[in-house]
Amino acid sequence: MKNFLSIEVDRKRVFGLDLLRAFAIFCVVQGHGERLLYDTALDRFTDLPVPHGVDIFFIMSGFLIGKSFISYLESHNNRLGRQKILTFYARTALRILPNYLFILLVNYLLVHYQVIVGNTKAFPIWRFATFTQNLFTPFWDFYWESWSLPVQWWFYIFFPLFLVLLSRFAQPKKYIPWLCLFFVVFSITFRLSVADHVTNRFSYDVWMRKTVASRIENIYIGVLAAWLMHYFPKQWKRYGILCFILGIALFAATRIIPRNLGSFYHNAVYLTISALSVGLWVPLLTRWKSYKTAVGGFISRISILSYAMFLTNSLVILTMDTVCPQFMHHHGVLAYGVYWIVVLAVSYLLHILVEKPFVQLRERIK
Repeated sequence: MKNFLSIEVDRKRVFGLDLLRAFAIFCVVQGHGERLLYDTALDRFTDLPVPHGVDIFFIMSGFLIGKSFISYLESHNNRLGRQKILTFYARTALRILPNYLFILLVNYLLVHYQVIVGNTKAFPIWRFATFTQNLFTPFWDFYWESWSLPVQWWFYIFFPLFLVLLSRFAQPKKYIPWLCLFFVVFSITFRLSVADHVTNRFSYDVWMRKTVASRIENIYIGVLAAWLMHYFPKQWKRYGILCFILGIALFAATRIIPRNLGSFYHNAVYLTISALSVGLWVPLLTRWKSYKTAVGGFISRISILSYAMFLTNSLVILTMDTVCPQFMHHHGVLAYGVYWIVVLAVSYLLHILVEKPFVQLRERIK
């Protein structure tokens, strides 16, 4: 389908996952812009209990990549050849790198010319270009929105290699749950090991919520969901509604249980439980294959724009704060609406001019 601003929607897309992805980017953009609504008629909307959008993106990445590789292994006698891995790497690079590197350049130029506040010297640009800015230690004051991309990038690099190694000893049905459990334990252990660095909300944010070692488990929870779908398809369909209800209940629990700074729950398991609550939504949403309304088409197109929106929304609000501070500070509701419009417009341009040509090239690699 190609009837809305040249954004194509493949009929093979699963609408339930598009809905989840669109919801994720709404949570991200809303989270960065909600301060504009403080002390306005819409102030109460800033208290809406919504998950961290990045948690959803992590789960979906693990689910979709895990599903692809598990299906491939089962249909190729548990063998993952070099050609498959290289093809995956090439397609992944064409999907992630163009937008990421372009926005890295834009960030650098805007900071360099003092359009937005930032520090390009504390954390060298090469670390951002190599996705090493937050492997085990935090970064701040430049290209903030990039923090989640290294989590996904290193998963994409190493996950196929783990499969090659482990497939020599067992079938994926046996070893994938253990691989996922390993990374859950790894992330929890890492968070406990850096707990002494966490003395306030900011240090928690940069040391635990935004480092690769701390968040890699979330993607493997998505892989575990893919494993369940592949090997237990009847239960996956039968218990979809129950899982969704449990996921909502678990998410509600994360909002009710006090997250006292320094507690074991806060430091070790909150991020794990939060990701699990989202993972439980997936069985039901994968059953929603298509849409038949204009609203559904709009949601799918927002899903397609979500990567561009993720990389640009912080830049938009920072730039608006610099260019028109009075408007941003004194016209909250109107500024919030303009913020969303500009995010959508800039994201569309990024998608059409940068992302789409490389995606079309990517589709030629089978």
